[in-house]
Amino acid sequence: MIHKSFLSVIIFSSLTFSEGYWVNYGWELFDHVTDARTAALGNATTAYANQLPASTLANPIFSSIPVQRVSLTHQSRFAGLFSSELIGTDTPFRDEKSIRWNLLYEGIGQIPDTRNMLLDWGNDGQFGTNDPGEGNGILDEGERLDSDQIRYFNQRQIGIHSSFVQNIGNVPLGIALKILSYTLDDHFALGIGIDFGVLKQVNTFNVGLVVKNLPASGLIWDNGTVEGTAPTVSIGAHAPYKFSKIPLELHTLFNMDLSMSKRHLDSQLRLGHISMDTALGMEMIYKRRLMVRMGRNYLGHATGGLGMSWKIISIDYAFQNSNTGTGMGNHHLVSVNILLDWLRSVLILDHES
Repeated sequence: MIHKSFLSVIIFSSLTFSEGYWVNYGWELFDHVTDARTAALGNATTAYANQLPASTLANPIFSSIPVQRVSLTHQSRFAGLFSSELIGTDTPFRDEKSIRWNLLYEGIGQIPDTRNMLLDWGNDGQFGTNDPGEGNGILDEGERLDSDQIRYFNQRQIGIHSSFVQNIGNVPLGIALKILSYTLDDHFALGIGIDFGVLKQVNTFNVGLVVKNLPASGLIWDNGTVEGTAPTVSIGAHAPYKFSKIPLELHTLFNMDLSMSKRHLDSQLRLGHISMDTALGMEMIYKRRLMVRMGRNYLGHATGGLGMSWKIISIDYAFQNSNTGTGMGNHHLVSVNILLDWLRSVLILDHES
């Protein structure tokens, strides 16, 4: 049975977020920041369970699978101006269960603010003459820009994603509680959100369903403004295949995201206020040691990567190709997953010495 305080959070969230502004963006931190394995597979992992901590970002039902590793992921773009970090692991709970934790960070530094750069003095280039063009906010002939008036600000997001499994009747239900801290220049917001996920095996296929931001997720800004984000639905399918004569596994993945709020500007299909986006992924695993991955994410960008796994440590690399029309550039992710028992033994030995 879900703890009373958790139910109180749900009720409080639904009441609080019923007023204010409905926005299309705000919680992308929990979609963009992920591990290299998931990114290489195009984020199409709603139905693909693995024993890595970040798997629950795609579907909280995967917290039923114990992980014996702590995972670290780093991503950097534009010479370090844009960076993200992810760390995840399990902590024991009750009845031999555990709670999965993922701590996420994303930051953009040195964002230029050019609002005061325009010397909007009109066509004659002199202030106070009230000639045509003065004060219209447009760079007219005779006006100029003052580079000394450029200022810079930062954006920082920190998220906590905790998930566990609760049986509702005989159906295991994955529940994730999300907490988001958002800093934009001198402004600050704090938010809370909830995701629910299930997984079902149908013949040889795995089918996953996740409802994110239910009943709604929201941010409360320091000026009292409340921004609510409507729910989205993710449906995923995973088809595994093992070759009989060679030690090779093949996993094919498909994902579809449905949104009721026109959330994705580049959605592949729109029907009224409903948008639909699809993602694909494929992973080949040789002797459970070497992994080759490729995919296509929701933005239509090609993805790929490699993975190597040993008993104590595994390393994953992902490459994400940018859409040539965005100018955002290609970028890379690296994840390191370390066996917890080995890490504990090292820390204990160092402490004793």
